[in-house]
Amino acid sequence: MRRPSARFFVSLGLASLLASALLLAMYLDIVPDRHAAIRQGRGALAEAIAVSTSALLGDQDMARAKAALQFVVERNEDLLSAAVIKADGEAVATIGEHAEHWKPLPGGLSTDAQIQVPILAGKEKWGRVELRFEPLRKSGWLGSFREPRVEMIGFVVLLSAIAFYYYLGRVLRQLDPSRAIPGRVRAALDTMAEGLLVIDPKGYIMLANQAFAEVVGEASDKLIGRLATSFAWLGPDGVKLAAQACPWNATLRDAQALRHVLVRLADSSAKVRSFMVNCSPVMGASGKAQGVLISFDDVTVLQEKEIELRIAKEQAEEANRSKSDFLANMSHEIRTPMNAILGFTDVLRRGFYKSEGEMRRHLNTIHSSGKQLLELINDILDLAKVESGRMEVERIACAPHQIIQEVVEVLAAKAREKGVGVEFECSGPVPEKVLTDAGRVRQIVTNLTGNAIKFTQSGVVKIIQGVRQDGGRAILTIDVVDTGVGIPENKLESIFEPFTQAESSTTRRFGGTGLGLTISRRFARALGGDIVAHSVLGQGSVFSVTLDPGPLAGVRTLTPEQATARTQEAGPLDSAAWEFPPAKVLVVDDGEENRELVRLVLEEAGLSVAQAENGRVGVDKALAESPEVILMDMQMPVMDGFTAAQMLRKHGFKRPIIALTANAMKGFEQSILQAGCSHYLTKPIDIDLLLQTLAGLLNGRRVAATARPEVRSEPVHAEPQAAPPRAAHAPNVEQPRAGAPAGPPIVSRLANHPKLRPVVRKFALQMPERMSAIEAAWQARDYPTLAGLAHWLKGSGGTAGFDAFTAPARTLEQLAKAGDAAPIAALIAELRGLVDRVEAPAEDEDVPLARAG
Repeated sequence: MRRPSARFFVSLGLASLLASALLLAMYLDIVPDRHAAIRQGRGALAEAIAVSTSALLGDQDMARAKAALQFVVERNEDLLSAAVIKADGEAVATIGEHAEHWKPLPGGLSTDAQIQVPILAGKEKWGRVELRFEPLRKSGWLGSFREPRVEMIGFVVLLSAIAFYYYLGRVLRQLDPSRAIPGRVRAALDTMAEGLLVIDPKGYIMLANQAFAEVVGEASDKLIGRLATSFAWLGPDGVKLAAQACPWNATLRDAQALRHVLVRLADSSAKVRSFMVNCSPVMGASGKAQGVLISFDDVTVLQEKEIELRIAKEQAEEANRSKSDFLANMSHEIRTPMNAILGFTDVLRRGFYKSEGEMRRHLNTIHSSGKQLLELINDILDLAKVESGRMEVERIACAPHQIIQEVVEVLAAKAREKGVGVEFECSGPVPEKVLTDAGRVRQIVTNLTGNAIKFTQSGVVKIIQGVRQDGGRAILTIDVVDTGVGIPENKLESIFEPFTQAESSTTRRFGGTGLGLTISRRFARALGGDIVAHSVLGQGSVFSVTLDPGPLAGVRTLTPEQATARTQEAGPLDSAAWEFPPAKVLVVDDGEENRELVRLVLEEAGLSVAQAENGRVGVDKALAESPEVILMDMQMPVMDGFTAAQMLRKHGFKRPIIALTANAMKGFEQSILQAGCSHYLTKPIDIDLLLQTLAGLLNGRRVAATARPEVRSEPVHAEPQAAPPRAAHAPNVEQPRAGAPAGPPIVSRLANHPKLRPVVRKFALQMPERMSAIEAAWQARDYPTLAGLAHWLKGSGGTAGFDAFTAPARTLEQLAKAGDAAPIAALIAELRGLVDRVEAPAEDEDVPLARAG
């Protein structure tokens, strides 16, 4: 139980002294007794009634006596009843319910509530007068306390005790505790940089030093007696602290010191400052906290520095993430043309072509992919030059309309593959020549048009050239208009930042490095203009380029009609083959096409091949058959390649395990090697690299090929189809006919290989069924199954020579694993379009190709 405070005892003592003084006054009759006065009054009234009644007896007029008695009862509220009783007990006159109120007492005694007075007739007792009054106090112990003097004493003592208690509190708070502190100590406290407060158990300030007083802008002596919680204290998050949340209140409650609690307070200049608060309890003799010493260490500057450092850290991390995303995108962007370059080079080197025309088409593909790769590298170098301030532009005479026409010719084939048209028009007369940097203009138009094609699924991409006047100065304008996905309004500026795209899903769905717009805008500004974007989400975008054309005096002007009017050989190819000593290779892959392709290649090289469809079967076969080499896919059902490799190493398998995976990101190789694999190859499988790797492990050697594989004379790839008819405006573009594939047929690069043709055919013929399974998994929102099917398609498509499936399947797998539903529907529609264009090689090479879908 908590012991009462000293103030309580002092107040009680003072009230007791006052009660003693009142008792003495009553004893000396200094204080009047109200009940005694009432008794005297009642007795006098009874005597008066008795005298008047005796007088009336002489006249023998009892009627008048009764009337007088009635009058007296009515005039006295506390007189309940009255009666005149003769000596023989007969009631001569009765007023009120006297028989009920009157209670005879032994010996005829009277009380303060019941009085009887005798009536004399001469000297003889004739009778008596009985008067019944309200009792002055209630019966029992409670009546004792209703005594006026007791009530007065109780009231005065209680009221004075309360008044003394609060009065003492006020007085004590006004006492200056600093007077109990030596001057030299107080001076030392005032010189401290930290703010100091001492508060009492109720939270009132007993001492404040100069540093704290300066913070709140008040004199230190004015703070005495003020609640410490009366200031507008804030938490670290800037939210106002409740009184009970202040740290010193916790110290008062728990009698425990608190260290390094951050609070905030607006100073006298309204600047919010941060303080590190330390609270130490001042203990009393009872073991309870009788106060708290509070120190306030101003950490505002440190916190501002910390915030700046955190912002800088976040910016650095964001920049690092952007660079990492850029590198991840670059991996895809570089590998895409490299895949075509190496793939078609391998086809030509092995002689997998049927005619000179087909060979030239392959060479053209290699050439265009090489140019694409070179442009990508140039983008990176251009950005580096821009950011280092070393970019140079030239101003020579060139024809913008011709540059635009060349860009349209280059990008038209890419657009036709998507069923998108590309058109060039002029909004009015344009100059035949301008002074600018033709190479930079070509890059700008190429970047903007390429983006427009990439983000447009159907319709027309228009490039509109024009000239407008701005303050008497001619401005060359080039608008690239598309009917694509559009850009959110709040992203229209951020898309021009390096390594940035409008949405995180954009890279996964459409690819790209996020550099093209950045470089294009900086080029445009270097050429005296700018690039701005306008867009409506879901309807399309307009990128408007302005350029300084230089002086146009004397330059010929072309009408819109005039402005818009308008292969390679290779040397002999050779090939080589590999020869191996007898050895067994175990191929562990969940993709049947992958296993079959590897089996055909390795058996042709003289190796024995065993197969397993998942990691568990692969472990069992490896331990039972002990192959010289294992080719292990890393992502499989039942048991993945990581687990399988670890289990084999735990069981003492020492021979090489080569990981086969479609993941080409840096860092993934390390995790594969840590799992127990000894080598690492990426999908789609590079046959020469696979054979070269196996040759190093199995003592294989390279030999000259004896003969070129038999090929057909008919072309395998269908000629590109013409784009469907286009209307004048993009929104009204005619769509492809229902049921007709949107684009040229997709033919495997391995379709002409006599031994691999069955693998390609099997893959192509089962693709409609697999595509239906993908669509069913998507409709059921079965993301694990969808990811598994996409993983199969990612590896098997490239293995079977259908490289068009690799990138979208990889993206679908990532989206399914992340549960990112937004872009999946469009991606599945894109895959369905690819499946409908797949053509399977015939079983008999004399039979034309068959459309798989």
